[in-house]
Amino acid sequence: MRYLKALTNHQTFESLRNTTLVVTGWLCTLGGLVADVLQPIAPFAFYVFVCAAVALVLLCILYFRGKRDLLGAVAFAGLATIIFGLLSLLQSGDEAQERGIVAAAVPAVASLQQSLGIIDEKLDAIKEDTVALRQSSERLEANSASIMRSLEEIREGFNRDGIIAQPESPEEHYHNARLHELEGDYSAARRSYLEYFSSELPLLDPHLRFIAFLKVQEGTAGARETYNTVTARSEGDMPAYARLLLLGRDARINALQSYFQEHPEFAPVAYHLSLEYSERRLGSQTLSDKRQELAYLNAFEERDAKGGLLRYLIDQELAGQWREDVSTRKIALQAHDGAILENPVSLSWMPNNAGWNANITIAEPVTDIRWNIKGKTQAISTGMSGYTDPATGKPAPRTFFSLPAKQKDATIQIRYTDLSGAEQGPFEFAFAGKKESVDANRRLLEATSSSWLSFQEYDRKPLLYFSMLMTYRGALSKIEYGLNTATPNKVFRFPAWKKGGLAPIDAKTPTFIKVPSNTRYATVRLTYKGGDKSPIMRFDR
Repeated sequence: MRYLKALTNHQTFESLRNTTLVVTGWLCTLGGLVADVLQPIAPFAFYVFVCAAVALVLLCILYFRGKRDLLGAVAFAGLATIIFGLLSLLQSGDEAQERGIVAAAVPAVASLQQSLGIIDEKLDAIKEDTVALRQSSERLEANSASIMRSLEEIREGFNRDGIIAQPESPEEHYHNARLHELEGDYSAARRSYLEYFSSELPLLDPHLRFIAFLKVQEGTAGARETYNTVTARSEGDMPAYARLLLLGRDARINALQSYFQEHPEFAPVAYHLSLEYSERRLGSQTLSDKRQELAYLNAFEERDAKGGLLRYLIDQELAGQWREDVSTRKIALQAHDGAILENPVSLSWMPNNAGWNANITIAEPVTDIRWNIKGKTQAISTGMSGYTDPATGKPAPRTFFSLPAKQKDATIQIRYTDLSGAEQGPFEFAFAGKKESVDANRRLLEATSSSWLSFQEYDRKPLLYFSMLMTYRGALSKIEYGLNTATPNKVFRFPAWKKGGLAPIDAKTPTFIKVPSNTRYATVRLTYKGGDKSPIMRFDR
């Protein structure tokens, strides 16, 4: 009998493996794909996961109580729980929450969503929110005077001690919601929040606190669905604005920027936009991100100074937190990047016998550099250097290009691509051959001051060479030297060089002088074109 029972069980499992599991696997996989494509409408994968998990528990209880014919159903529920649970987990990223993991990876599926009208429904909802924002802003302006008269009274009702046993006003419900939340009584907090939202107060912070509360409890997708359900019938300005904060990043930034332009008095939108470009949100910032962040921080302070913050908040503690955060981030941006935020590119020139080498310095990692002569040539890439930039993990572009010796004065434009893939520039630099030659020669002389003079002997007679100075004499108007004296007291005569580039040394160019055999050292001082004098340099024999 035991053998027959074991054989029967074995046959049952074999049948299950060959039929039920295969069919169940295919059905769950197909259902998962459908749920993923429909993700923009609602998180169907999560709903199925919850239902399958509950069914699995109930079926397991019945199975172990003797209902052996439910084995196939248990397997079906188990596979559905695993597949849809994994799908829900994979959809936790921002883009996957918005469109589904398949659409995020395969553009063709995203196109299918648009053709079926799935994405259009969301876009229509956003448009409806935008219209609602405009309409409600007109009502807000009309009622702003009466709101401001009662705002202090509302704050007094909020700033109370302890739980209010019988709350009556919206601010008292909000007060209780915050205290319940801080104490960990999330069910009571949710009830108090819902009581608050039965009112239409045009104040923002309860909506922000509720959204943050929901994200902790339900995740971003769940918070979006719950909040939209709770505020579906609200015609107020604040719910419509808060919904924008629950969009995916690209849609959120576009919607907030439109709101920023249409509501020049509203300080919170400037604060939220500054966060979108902050290191806190991005992890790694480009200079363009930092410029955007600083611009919105400044806009926040300007709007706050005009009363565009406190009129929208019950809890003044939140206003204090925002102001401190804005001040801290501004100080950090200006201290480390204040100057280069405006001009992150510098250009220097080095003359050579063939023309000019332009050296480009950029204050952030880049993936491509392009240059052109303004109005005359198209922008071309400097090319790749042949090594990998450790800051980007990509081939590093060359940071130099060349111009011919006969290049006329012009304006040079520099563009570059940052790590986000955005093109920055053009940044413009004036090229003036003669001036650049003087500046470049002076820089080289200052960098090689220990080589200006040198002692050598020829036929047992000491000679003092000025060869280095003659090569770069295009930057000089006068050379003074002295022998065995700390202060130069003689002038070295040389032919002036007024052209660009390095000065040639020919038979007419003096490069040395004979000096007395008792010469122990020489000193020299240069006078640059423009009148500046160099420090006195000493050279021992």
